[in-house]
Formats: sequence, structure tokens, C-alpha cells
Amino acid sequence: MLKTSHIHFTGDINVQTMQRQCGIFIGERNNAIGWGAHGKENSVIGNISGMSNILFNNISILNDPDFIDTPIDDRDINISFESNGDEGHITNLDMESLNVNTMYQNSAVFVGKGHVTGIDGNEKANYSQGGLYGNHNHLLNNVNVNNDQDVIDAIMEDQDIKIANIHKGSC
Repeated sequence: MLKTSHIHFTGDINVQTMQRQCGIFIGERNNAIGWGAHGKENSVIGNISGMSNILFNNISILNDPDFIDTPIDDRDINISFESNGDEGHITNLDMESLNVNTMYQNSAVFVGKGHVTGIDGNEKANYSQGGLYGNHNHLLNNVNVNNDQDVIDAIMEDQDIKIANIHKGSC
């Protein structure tokens, strides 16, 4: 019954952009059960990242007059139970650095052994411009219009049964 874990992390973790429902899991026995992120987002222009981005003389109009807007029904059942750990596992991990430029909804970086279950992420988004990432982008004299004339908008019915098996034991 050999159980050893060696994680050697010598550098930095660099993350430029993380949006909803993102995670970075490093190590052994990471447990994230029953994640949930539900919503609606209206953005005019959106996200801008980087250096030297020029937005000049833009007109952005977002009109979203929904009669019923984003009804969310999220009745999850989260069940987790422990079981004995893996017999005879060996983990050796040497890592200098971790670089992540962009993580969008429901994104994750896993390093090592982990148990991550139940990731939910329902979203309705209106972006009149959208995300602008990177360096030296030029947007000049743009006109962006987003009207979205729905009567009932973005119905989210997300009723899950999420079962997680969590391994116990020493590493």
C-alpha cells in the first residue's frame, strides 16, 4: 500500500482573465461539489483587456425590454460520499510556472489529482461590442446596436442530481 505525493511548484501563477465559473486546482484531493452559476448579462462594449487598445467615437446601444427576463430554476441535488483512496498511487509533479491567458465560463485548469464535479453555468449574454483581448487593437467609428425583443428571454431550467465520490486517505 504505497501512497506518495510530490508536488514541486517553483514559479508563479499568471492569469490574465477569468470569467464566471472558472477555477484553478493544483494539488491532491481538490473537491469542488455542486458548482452553480446562472444569470443574465447585458454589456455595452463588454470586456477590454491588454494594452494600447483604442476605442474612439463609438456609439453602442443595447435595448433589452423583455417582458419576462431570465427565469432561473436551479434545484440541484448534491450528493457526495467518501470512499477509500487509491491503493498504491504515486504522484510526482515538477512545475515551473502556469500561464493562463483567458478562461471563459466553465473553464478549469487541473494540475494533480482532483475530484471536481457538478459544474453548472447557464447564462444568456448580450454584448453590443463583445470582448476585446490582446494588444494594439484599434476600433474606430463603430456603431453597434443590439435590440433583442424577446417576450420571454433565457429560460433556464437546470435541475440536476450531482453525485461525487470523494476519496479519503492520506497522500
